[in-house]
Amino acid sequence: MRILCIGDSNTWGYNPENGQRLEKRWTRLLREMLPEDEIIEEGLCGRTLISMDREKRERCGIDSLNVLLMSHMPVDLVLVMLGTNELKTVFHTNARFIARGVREFIRTIKNPFLWEKAYIPRVLVISPILLRDDIREREEFYAGFDENSIEQSRHMAKEIEKVCGTYEVDFMNAADYAKASGIDGIHMDEENHRELAKAVCEKINELYKA
Repeated sequence: MRILCIGDSNTWGYNPENGQRLEKRWTRLLREMLPEDEIIEEGLCGRTLISMDREKRERCGIDSLNVLLMSHMPVDLVLVMLGTNELKTVFHTNARFIARGVREFIRTIKNPFLWEKAYIPRVLVISPILLRDDIREREEFYAGFDENSIEQSRHMAKEIEKVCGTYEVDFMNAADYAKASGIDGIHMDEENHRELAKAVCEKINELYKA
């Protein structure tokens, strides 16, 4: 089975300690846990769902989604874990807006005209981990977020799950299994990458069990 994992820095494997890329990121670990499957990594630091930063246009996920899907087809399962970057103050968004972005991703992935020569993949949407409350104490990281960002991160899962229910796609909440590091309050450390990988592996096995 070919599994495409689309995400932001927490999929890319940003190390909160030094800004480098973790070798033991959840997608790499998932590859070890599912050795018979092909895990395709598509993590990009700063990637959003539908919000456009004029200085970093290439990070707007919806604008590159068709090309990304076509470049990797055929795929059996698409995992999407995005939404954290939408919480940045520059975008002035809320959880409901983020859920609308998830809806656009689902509609694009499920577009039958995109997959004319291949089958339409299954979709698993993963609501991101929460921003930590103590991010306020780290001005260099908190500068991109505010109190509303922290509050809206707590409402994301509920709103995203509603959208998934409407479109009958699979859903899980990363915050049920992993959390952001105390170093920056945004990114997972190696331990939490491992916990998320285990949860995602269990979810995939549940979806495809006989």
